[in-house]
Amino acid sequence: MSVGVAWGGGSRQAGARMLLPPEHFRRLSAGDEAAWGHLFRAYAPRIYRWAVHRGVAPGDAEAVAQEVLASAWRRIDRCRAPEALTAWLYQITRRQVANHRRKAWFRRVFVGPAPVEPAFDAEPEAALGARAVLQRLPAELAEVLILRDVEGYTRDEAATLLG
Repeated sequence: MSVGVAWGGGSRQAGARMLLPPEHFRRLSAGDEAAWGHLFRAYAPRIYRWAVHRGVAPGDAEAVAQEVLASAWRRIDRCRAPEALTAWLYQITRRQVANHRRKAWFRRVFVGPAPVEPAFDAEPEAALGARAVLQRLPAELAEVLILRDVEGYTRDEAATLLG
């Protein structure tokens, strides 16, 4: 299935609102390709941003987002309800980012640095500075700040996403 995804773009909708209507959720469980295409287009940019905000380089964040979506495709039956989809995808993203970091550490230590070509234009200077500050904070605090101040989630929505 070919699905056009603007990895770095997408709207920044505030809140943990469902990006898919409940009937799409039922169709996902049935393996409906159109519903999966809709999910990919709706969530891929958001998953990409989550990965970047958690410290993954933009070029690598695409691969992380693809892994998250592939994992969701394999395990959609584990998502409890349509309203839990965003939080469920966020938890998968957290695990994939942790996996990416472990693999990156192994490559750095045992293989050496690889040339990286970013998939997008360089980030604006202010975004680079903000990311540097966030990376110096404890991971739990940085994650809350990203969800609240960057992604626009309310306190309760951020708590739901973080489990």
